[in-house]
Amino acid sequence: MISQLSIQRIIEESRVEEVIGEHVSLKKRGANYIGLCPFHHEKTPSFIVSPSKNIFKCFGCGKAGNAVTFLMEHAQMNYVEALKYLAKKYNIEIEETTQQTSDEEQEKQKLAESILVANSFAQKFFTDYLLHTEKGKIGLSYFLERGYDKKIIEKFQLGFAPADGDTFARHALSNAFNKDILSKAGLISSNESHVRDFFRNRVIFPIHHTNGKILGFAGRVLAKNDSSPKYINTPENEVYIKSKILYGAYFARQAIRKMDECLLVEGYTDVISLHQAGIENVMASGGTSLTTEQIRLIKRLTNNITILYDGDQAGIKAALRGTDMILEEGLNVRVVMLPDGEDPDSFAQKFGAERTLQYIQDNKQDIISFKTNLFAKETANDPIKRSELIREILNSIARIPDPMQRAIYCKECSQHFQINEQIIVTEVNKLRRNLASKDTPHVAPLETNEQKKIQSIHGSQLETTTNTIAVLEEHLMRIFLEYGDWKIYLSENEYTTVTEFLFEELEGIEIETPDFLKLFQLIKQNCSDGKILPVSHYLSLPDEEIQKCILQIVSEKYAVSENWWNKYKIVVPEKKHFFIKDIESTVVRIKQYHNLKQLKIIENKIKALSETTNSGTDYEEEITKLLKQKMLLIEQRKEFASILGNVIYNPAVI
Repeated sequence: MISQLSIQRIIEESRVEEVIGEHVSLKKRGANYIGLCPFHHEKTPSFIVSPSKNIFKCFGCGKAGNAVTFLMEHAQMNYVEALKYLAKKYNIEIEETTQQTSDEEQEKQKLAESILVANSFAQKFFTDYLLHTEKGKIGLSYFLERGYDKKIIEKFQLGFAPADGDTFARHALSNAFNKDILSKAGLISSNESHVRDFFRNRVIFPIHHTNGKILGFAGRVLAKNDSSPKYINTPENEVYIKSKILYGAYFARQAIRKMDECLLVEGYTDVISLHQAGIENVMASGGTSLTTEQIRLIKRLTNNITILYDGDQAGIKAALRGTDMILEEGLNVRVVMLPDGEDPDSFAQKFGAERTLQYIQDNKQDIISFKTNLFAKETANDPIKRSELIREILNSIARIPDPMQRAIYCKECSQHFQINEQIIVTEVNKLRRNLASKDTPHVAPLETNEQKKIQSIHGSQLETTTNTIAVLEEHLMRIFLEYGDWKIYLSENEYTTVTEFLFEELEGIEIETPDFLKLFQLIKQNCSDGKILPVSHYLSLPDEEIQKCILQIVSEKYAVSENWWNKYKIVVPEKKHFFIKDIESTVVRIKQYHNLKQLKIIENKIKALSETTNSGTDYEEEITKLLKQKMLLIEQRKEFASILGNVIYNPAVI
């Protein structure tokens, strides 16, 4: 097992914005970065990445963590894999201990990991068979005839599956792979008597996750007279879910972020040919209808999609199917129809990158222009068909979530068809109401389970903020974590740390909020042992409860913009500039809370005694004692109020 020291170093030296930036399009906002959350669907960014704290937090769904937890959640890595990935990325040497990972943790990822390992083994087998065997030359000749060079074949890890029925199966089993795992990975089919390869006599296209791991395969037949399907794909399993995958995503993600545009094509060969021509910001739907999950995958990288499809009837239909879904997800969509008889593969092979890009730039059409030009001839002299075309265009506009973008499209539509703009707007609003009232594949119900979950999180957060002591204790824990090792000077040569100061000032006061108690006790124990440790240490502990607590405490939705100084030369004080005042205020408020609580207890005791029929010396002494305690508490309360500027707490909150 990786040592705790190595784990802490990995977490401290990993740059969360770099790790997440490889998967999510992030934009600078003040000291932080913001983007669309990869863990739930959202149209307005609420996913915050804080480089200074080295953490991320989604204020929509509540997901939070550091670079390690992000890779575990998003890239389907387990804890050890994520740590090793980061160690390799940042050249950190790993120290290992003899302690083993728990059986529960191993079991959790076992099946998915086994499938991924089997897929990796299969890819190496298929590629090696393609490049280094005599029979593999059949597949190699197919790729070479398409104009692919060896470099692009190796980049996309292309391969060939033997024509024999069980060559791969025998090879995998002889290398100690489990038959059940191979079957679940969709690499073989088996029964009690024999096993059979799933892919036979087909060129192989591995399908990668955005982290580079192979999720599955597509196999294409070579013989034109073969009656079997042209393409077959890995059956869906724990790691391969076709509707959530875009071919080429791993190779395109950096270029898409750089160009701020995704070229969307249909086939595997389209992606490869464009890459070979030097156009890398391209992904493919894999020959199936575009899905909402695929669109959201693109949205994490860019808001701009250009659909690049064949100029034949099938390509036109495919483009029409996808545009409305893309619009509904709030993305900017353009369509480029290639000349009749061409597809992105053949076009890129013939004309190369420069002319292909120029053609795309010159022939991009927005949705109104695309649909209008598409049906211009057949609607020119037919008012009924023209009306149907306009309604079809308005139906697309109605799906756009951004009101400003809808307004611009409505204006363009009004000018193009010479129809009063108010009529267009009214009709679009009517269509939007109809869409919202139907549970269609393109419009989510008004309250989905995901929305209910988010509302539940927001509700629990709101409930927390109404609890006075929970707010105060959360702020106290934030001070421990952010300023714990900072120095407070008691005199010119004498100082104490913030942590030591707080424990001395709050001696005898217990944490009441269960969420913070465990962390408080851990910090206190470390302080007693003479150790004041940074946030990264506590985040490196394999304790989900502690990690969740810390992330709740240190996550901040807003950050001060650098423009206050860069543009306006206004200095906005940071917390560090008044941290002493912050500490003093928090300590006094906590003491004031407990003072008020104790005062209430004393008053209740006095009231209970006064309602009894008891009398005598003991009774008088008890009453006198309680009254003295009450007076001391009242004096303390006045002192606290004075320090805080006469802030008076309402006893009703206790």
